[in-house]
Amino acid sequence: MSALNVKAEHFTRSVPREAAQAIFKSSVTQVEIEVFTYCNRKCWFCPNSYIDRKSKNIYMDEDLYLRILLELGSIDYCGVITYSRYNEPLADRIILTRLRQARELVPNAILSTHTNGDYLHREYLEELKDSGLNRLRVQTYLGNKTKFSDTRILTRMSRQLNRLGFPYEFTMVSPGVRYMAKVRVRGMEVTVDARNFDVIGVDRGQTIALPQTYNRVSPCLVVFQHLYIDYDGSIVPCCNIRSDEPRHKQYVVDKLVDGKTIFEVYANSSLADWRRSLLTYGKKKPPCDTCSYEALPDNADLRATTNAIALRYGINNREP
Repeated sequence: MSALNVKAEHFTRSVPREAAQAIFKSSVTQVEIEVFTYCNRKCWFCPNSYIDRKSKNIYMDEDLYLRILLELGSIDYCGVITYSRYNEPLADRIILTRLRQARELVPNAILSTHTNGDYLHREYLEELKDSGLNRLRVQTYLGNKTKFSDTRILTRMSRQLNRLGFPYEFTMVSPGVRYMAKVRVRGMEVTVDARNFDVIGVDRGQTIALPQTYNRVSPCLVVFQHLYIDYDGSIVPCCNIRSDEPRHKQYVVDKLVDGKTIFEVYANSSLADWRRSLLTYGKKKPPCDTCSYEALPDNADLRATTNAIALRYGINNREP
């Protein structure tokens, strides 16, 4: 928490415009933008299994996208811009244009995305790199009715890795849980990642039934450090919340309309309330009470640190 540099402005909705810009610049390390909606899969561990993202593709308005980039460029943003919401970012080659625009307008940002790998081949990877992409995480999935097994997942990973045609090495081998491989591509960070969602899945804001339940007591730093923007300009508190899920409508914190800036939304929306509720250790409110995403370890030093921050800023949900 010490690296978070928490300030009073994180917990109030009355932050002046210049202060809002400053607190965003000092805090936000990742901005996730959904530039279109289409996904070609309906994976069981994702709300796309019941929300239609296949029959049509809705694009984020280009003027809105460029305005977001211009605002980020105005503070010389050097964190991550990622395109991994609930779409398949490589399904539409407009991603190449959007990457080039981001590289031009936010030159020091780290451009990143995840992909299911279905559209990826060596030539496309080279085009992504030439368009400015710095990081690519290729997710390896088995079929919805196929149980995770080491043999099956390693076979699938090998096919993906061989299709790319670059040297690679495994960097994580956790049998039955997760495998990761680093692909050696000059000038770009590429990894192939396979996870057993039965073991380390997230319930996506209580929309996905998992074999194991989780009771969260850990603080969450995501609402301090990240900003999530859906295709229609809606801002949600984290990657597990989406504005087109009816059960999540109440969690949409704001929308980029009427000239409202990302800085104003970050500082002067209900994100301030989320930050207050997620700062300290203790039982969380729905939908966070069952979320294991980015959970912090439980130790006395972290508890003392978060309690001290809460005391300083008059937040009454700190642990005794």
